[in-house]
Amino acid sequence: MMNRTQQILIAIVALAVLGMLWFAGNDKDRSQEAATADAALAPAPAASDVRGVPRNGTLDPVSIDPQRPADQLPQYQADAILDDYRSNPGAADDRYRGKYIIVEGVASGVRRGEADNVFVDIRTSDPNAVVRAQLLRRQICGPAGRVCEVEARATMVRRGQKVAVECNGAGLSDGTPLLSDCLLRGGAN
Repeated sequence: MMNRTQQILIAIVALAVLGMLWFAGNDKDRSQEAATADAALAPAPAASDVRGVPRNGTLDPVSIDPQRPADQLPQYQADAILDDYRSNPGAADDRYRGKYIIVEGVASGVRRGEADNVFVDIRTSDPNAVVRAQLLRRQICGPAGRVCEVEARATMVRRGQKVAVECNGAGLSDGTPLLSDCLLRGGAN
């Protein structure tokens, strides 16, 4: 047991520490806050930085594949791609086919197709239609380009989960927009 004098000394030390912490946190002037705001508006890190590492909770719109150029990629929602193909297939082919793009949406499921290809179906606003993304056998499974097999990466995707893939547009087949050579982005988001 501590005597009364020891209890008082501990209380005084605790108050002194709390006081120092309070003063240390409140002695910032407005110029420091302005500097912090300016830093937040600073341009994004150079594309030569490590890819596949989220910044502010999202991935930059550049390829996560270190073997690809670090140019900014166009981003589309799966709904928009389906709508474009339904309204004008020729113009949609010109816009997407052969272009390397990022497509975002909600996973409808993962399936294995012919020749052991693995596909991710991405939901659209039409419950009977999906955008089908054929995954590459070699997937990027972590920051700095760590590589894994498609099966290991595909098991991270769950139905109803937000997904983003970067792919080549591959046209339309039986009314379904196709994407080829796809990499799943993020922690399967």
